[in-house]
Amino acid sequence: MFIYPKAELLDRLEQHVETLLAEHGFKLLEYSQITRNGTTHLRVVGDREVGSISVDDCAMLTRELRNLIIEQKLLTDDFRMEISSPGLDYPLREAWQFKKNIGRLLKVRIPGPKGPKDLRGRLVEFDETAGLTLRSESQVHQLGQADVLSAVVLPEFKSPVELKK
Repeated sequence: MFIYPKAELLDRLEQHVETLLAEHGFKLLEYSQITRNGTTHLRVVGDREVGSISVDDCAMLTRELRNLIIEQKLLTDDFRMEISSPGLDYPLREAWQFKKNIGRLLKVRIPGPKGPKDLRGRLVEFDETAGLTLRSESQVHQLGQADVLSAVVLPEFKSPVELKK
Protein backbone atom coordinates (compact mmCIF):
# COMPACT_ATOMS: atom_id res chain seq x y z
CA MET A 1 0.00 0.00 0.00
CA PHE A 2 1.38 3.42 -1.00
CA ILE A 3 1.08 6.20 1.59
CA TYR A 4 0.92 9.74 0.20
CA PRO A 5 2.87 12.50 1.94
CA LYS A 6 0.57 14.71 4.02
CA ALA A 7 1.00 17.81 1.81
CA GLU A 8 0.05 15.80 -1.27
CA LEU A 9 -3.05 14.44 0.48
CA LEU A 10 -4.16 17.98 1.31
CA ASP A 11 -3.65 19.14 -2.31
CA ARG A 12 -5.64 16.15 -3.54
CA LEU A 13 -8.38 16.99 -1.05
CA GLU A 14 -8.78 20.51 -2.44
CA GLN A 15 -9.07 19.06 -5.96
CA HIS A 16 -11.73 16.61 -4.75
CA VAL A 17 -13.67 19.44 -3.08
CA GLU A 18 -13.63 21.52 -6.27
CA THR A 19 -14.73 18.52 -8.36
CA LEU A 20 -17.53 17.63 -5.93
CA LEU A 21 -18.90 21.17 -5.99
CA ALA A 22 -18.71 21.34 -9.80
CA GLU A 23 -20.61 18.02 -10.10
CA HIS A 24 -23.50 19.67 -8.26
CA GLY A 25 -23.37 22.96 -10.20
CA PHE A 26 -21.43 25.00 -7.64
CA LYS A 27 -18.29 27.11 -7.92
CA LEU A 28 -15.57 26.96 -5.28
CA LEU A 29 -14.96 30.48 -3.97
CA GLU A 30 -12.76 29.73 -1.00
CA TYR A 31 -10.99 26.71 0.45
CA SER A 32 -8.84 26.57 3.55
CA GLN A 33 -7.48 23.83 5.75
CA ILE A 34 -5.73 24.26 9.05
CA THR A 35 -4.44 21.45 11.26
CA ARG A 36 -4.24 22.12 14.99
CA ASN A 37 -3.71 19.60 17.77
CA GLY A 38 -4.21 16.67 15.40
CA THR A 39 -7.51 17.91 13.94
CA THR A 40 -7.82 19.29 10.40
CA HIS A 41 -10.38 22.08 10.00
CA LEU A 42 -11.76 22.47 6.47
CA ARG A 43 -13.61 25.59 5.37
CA VAL A 44 -15.34 25.63 2.00
CA VAL A 45 -17.32 28.53 0.52
CA GLY A 46 -19.30 27.82 -2.63
CA ASP A 47 -21.93 29.49 -4.78
CA ARG A 48 -23.85 29.09 -8.03
CA GLU A 49 -23.68 31.31 -11.08
CA VAL A 50 -27.48 31.27 -11.15
CA GLY A 51 -29.46 30.97 -7.96
CA SER A 52 -27.94 30.40 -4.57
CA ILE A 53 -26.65 27.64 -2.32
CA SER A 54 -29.14 26.55 0.35
CA VAL A 55 -28.73 25.05 3.81
CA ASP A 56 -29.89 21.72 2.35
CA ASP A 57 -27.21 22.00 -0.37
CA CYS A 58 -24.55 22.61 2.29
CA ALA A 59 -25.75 19.60 4.30
CA MET A 60 -25.71 17.35 1.21
CA LEU A 61 -22.20 18.53 0.24
CA THR A 62 -20.99 17.96 3.81
CA ARG A 63 -22.29 14.37 3.81
CA GLU A 64 -20.78 13.61 0.40
CA LEU A 65 -17.43 15.19 1.25
CA ARG A 66 -17.25 13.39 4.60
CA ASN A 67 -17.93 10.04 2.87
CA LEU A 68 -15.32 10.80 0.19
CA ILE A 69 -12.66 11.71 2.78
CA ILE A 70 -13.30 8.49 4.71
CA GLU A 71 -13.57 6.18 1.68
CA GLN A 72 -10.48 7.57 -0.09
CA LYS A 73 -8.52 8.11 3.14
CA LEU A 74 -7.81 11.71 2.12
CA LEU A 75 -7.12 12.75 5.71
CA THR A 76 -5.23 10.77 8.30
CA ASP A 77 -6.19 13.13 11.15
CA ASP A 78 -9.53 13.80 12.78
CA PHE A 79 -11.35 16.51 10.84
CA ARG A 80 -14.09 19.08 11.07
CA MET A 81 -15.83 20.79 8.13
CA GLU A 82 -17.69 23.98 7.44
CA ILE A 83 -19.39 24.29 4.05
CA SER A 84 -21.30 27.50 3.47
CA SER A 85 -22.60 30.06 1.01
CA PRO A 86 -20.65 33.31 0.69
CA GLY A 87 -23.09 35.54 2.61
CA LEU A 88 -23.80 39.20 1.94
CA ASP A 89 -20.47 40.52 3.19
CA TYR A 90 -18.43 38.23 0.93
CA PRO A 91 -16.51 40.26 -1.68
CA LEU A 92 -17.46 39.98 -5.35
CA ARG A 93 -14.36 38.85 -7.25
CA GLU A 94 -15.38 36.97 -10.39
CA ALA A 95 -17.16 38.34 -13.45
CA TRP A 96 -20.07 35.91 -12.95
CA GLN A 97 -20.59 37.24 -9.40
CA PHE A 98 -21.00 40.79 -10.71
CA LYS A 99 -23.38 39.63 -13.47
CA LYS A 100 -25.40 37.64 -10.93
CA ASN A 101 -25.86 40.76 -8.81
CA ILE A 102 -27.00 43.23 -11.49
CA GLY A 103 -29.85 45.24 -9.99
CA ARG A 104 -28.58 44.88 -6.42
CA LEU A 105 -27.22 47.60 -4.15
CA LEU A 106 -23.41 47.49 -3.82
CA LYS A 107 -20.66 49.17 -1.87
CA VAL A 108 -17.65 49.55 -4.15
CA ARG A 109 -14.27 50.73 -2.88
CA ILE A 110 -12.15 52.63 -5.39
CA PRO A 111 -8.86 54.54 -5.16
CA GLY A 112 -9.28 58.21 -4.27
CA PRO A 113 -6.92 61.19 -4.14
CA LYS A 114 -6.70 60.93 -0.33
CA GLY A 115 -7.00 57.16 -0.01
CA PRO A 116 -9.72 54.62 -0.79
CA LYS A 117 -13.24 55.95 -1.33
CA ASP A 118 -16.52 54.03 -0.99
CA LEU A 119 -19.31 54.39 -3.53
CA ARG A 120 -22.80 53.06 -2.89
CA GLY A 121 -25.22 52.45 -5.67
CA ARG A 122 -27.17 49.99 -7.74
CA LEU A 123 -25.23 47.80 -10.15
CA VAL A 124 -26.83 48.63 -13.49
CA GLU A 125 -24.49 46.86 -15.87
CA PHE A 126 -21.37 44.74 -15.93
CA ASP A 127 -19.11 43.91 -18.84
CA GLU A 128 -15.78 42.10 -18.53
CA THR A 129 -14.12 44.60 -20.87
CA ALA A 130 -15.88 47.87 -20.01
CA GLY A 131 -16.25 47.24 -16.28
CA LEU A 132 -19.30 48.13 -14.24
CA THR A 133 -21.93 50.83 -14.15
CA LEU A 134 -23.08 51.89 -10.70
CA ARG A 135 -26.04 54.25 -10.25
CA SER A 136 -26.25 56.24 -7.03
CA GLU A 137 -29.00 58.73 -6.15
CA SER A 138 -27.07 61.64 -7.63
CA GLN A 139 -24.95 60.19 -10.44
CA VAL A 140 -23.83 57.27 -12.57
CA HIS A 141 -20.32 55.88 -12.12
CA GLN A 142 -18.58 53.98 -14.92
CA LEU A 143 -15.73 51.98 -13.36
CA GLY A 144 -13.14 49.76 -15.00
CA GLN A 145 -12.44 46.47 -13.26
CA ALA A 146 -8.93 47.68 -12.41
CA ASP A 147 -10.49 50.65 -10.54
CA VAL A 148 -12.41 48.38 -8.14
CA LEU A 149 -10.49 47.60 -4.95
CA SER A 150 -13.42 45.68 -3.46
CA ALA A 151 -17.17 45.26 -3.92
CA VAL A 152 -19.84 43.76 -1.65
CA VAL A 153 -23.61 43.46 -1.87
CA LEU A 154 -25.46 45.63 0.65
CA PRO A 155 -28.55 44.31 2.43
CA GLU A 156 -31.84 45.95 1.58
CA PHE A 157 -34.76 45.85 3.98
CA LYS A 158 -38.32 46.66 3.03
CA SER A 159 -40.48 48.53 5.49
CA PRO A 160 -43.84 47.01 6.52
CA VAL A 161 -45.54 49.69 4.39
CA GLU A 162 -43.59 48.59 1.28
CA LEU A 163 -44.40 44.92 1.92
CA LYS A 164 -48.18 45.64 1.91
CA LYS A 165 -48.07 47.24 -1.55
